[in-house]
Amino acid sequence: MSFFSKLFKKDRDYTYYLAQGDKYLAGERYADARVEYQEAQACCPADAAEDLKRIADGLGRAGNSLGELNFEEGTHAANAGDLQKASDHFSLVLELAADPALRSRATSALRELNQAKNAPAAAVKKAPAAHAHKSSCGSCGDHGKHADTPVEMNSDDVHEEDRFYLLVQPLPGDLPERYCALGPKFAHAYLLIHEGDDAAAFPILKEMLLSSENDIVIYELALIMYRGGRAHECEELLNRGLKINPDNATLYLALVHLKSDAGRFAEAIDIVTRMQQRDLLPDQAQFLLGELHQASGDNAAALEAWSKALQFKSMAKPAAERLVPLLASQGRDAEAKFLAKQYLKGCC
Repeated sequence: MSFFSKLFKKDRDYTYYLAQGDKYLAGERYADARVEYQEAQACCPADAAEDLKRIADGLGRAGNSLGELNFEEGTHAANAGDLQKASDHFSLVLELAADPALRSRATSALRELNQAKNAPAAAVKKAPAAHAHKSSCGSCGDHGKHADTPVEMNSDDVHEEDRFYLLVQPLPGDLPERYCALGPKFAHAYLLIHEGDDAAAFPILKEMLLSSENDIVIYELALIMYRGGRAHECEELLNRGLKINPDNATLYLALVHLKSDAGRFAEAIDIVTRMQQRDLLPDQAQFLLGELHQASGDNAAALEAWSKALQFKSMAKPAAERLVPLLASQGRDAEAKFLAKQYLKGCC
């Protein structure tokens, strides 16, 4: 269920995170995959040598893929004369990638960029004015604004901004832009949360909320409450956030997870139905209905929900993965084999 399955980061076996990482990697969602592999690595026992090797391999592949993407962005920025933005991307390659050849290319590119500071001032002034990232963070907006200054290759601030930018990209709809628009203070708190330091992030978000009501800040505070065992306060905050912005899909999904974790499946299903009525993440909402119906013991309703999810390209494969064993358990082998052939390359 994409990144929403880890909303509350409750204790899970490392194999869960490993499977999630593999799924995201196969779907070319490299930033998500990297996060899941890091979670798996953090809780994988030392005696699970084979799985540790798989995790390391997944981390390497995800990092290399992100590195390639950043190298392409850096090359494009350099060709456009945006030297600072190019430097930021090439530096990210060195931070993310393990592939020696890719790292060598990034190092060479950085060296060439650094030589630009020795170019005559007149030549530098001919370079086109730099621009912020396309669809980039408000907090990242200073990237590349000074093409006529020496390239800063080891800026912790730049790396923090870029890490934040990468982390929020999987969010749905306009949320990446909205998260970035909240500024550097929020970005710092978000990174603290990602690093597991809720205690340090909490006062920052609380202070932001005192100055202005914001559904995103409320959402992040709600998740901190939940992870701290304060489920009731979490639920109150999520409902408060929905009053501010009834179209924020993450608030609905967080409520769904909260209620399903408490065994309140009927309420969770009602929330997903509200999402569908507002046309919020219709593909994930339809798939989630099947999950909730099955968890509540209603396999017939689950089968119907997942059958409808097949119409969504993004959910067809995971829906088929649920439907095939369910149909087989009911003796409907012909239907199970058809779905396996149609969506799972014949595997059942």
